[in-house]
Amino acid sequence: MALAQQNRPAGWSTHRLLSTAARLDERRINRQLVGLGLTKSSFDALDCVEELGPATQNCLADELGITAQSLGKILDRLKDLGLLTKERGAGDGRSRSVRLTPRGRSVLRTAEELVRGLPRPERDVEVDLRRHLEQHIAHLTDSQQARAEAQT
Repeated sequence: MALAQQNRPAGWSTHRLLSTAARLDERRINRQLVGLGLTKSSFDALDCVEELGPATQNCLADELGITAQSLGKILDRLKDLGLLTKERGAGDGRSRSVRLTPRGRSVLRTAEELVRGLPRPERDVEVDLRRHLEQHIAHLTDSQQARAEAQT
């Protein structure tokens, strides 16, 4: 009986709640996107490329909160699928500008529709959760930037 109670989310730490919710949501989205050859990570990358417009891999990685190396693997796969291009930057031959292809935009639209069609929690609960998560992310980002500035 004690083991079952320990597995109840009410007793979990906040970071465990967040990471478990994120993993469960990622699995749910992955199941929806598998037919397009996408994962949640590649969907997020496509969405970010569209949002930022042509951008470098480092800029995209910063925006997504992952390493440039991890993102590179995702971008290479999306490039192989014909969903984006990576072009050498004009000033620095090492940097590459990432852009969506027309096919990439079309697949992104389809993926957005599929994800929008997933069952969602009650609207008021979701809005409140989003607001709190946005504040939490902003706080963590501000804290990271303050630490980085203090070290320089």
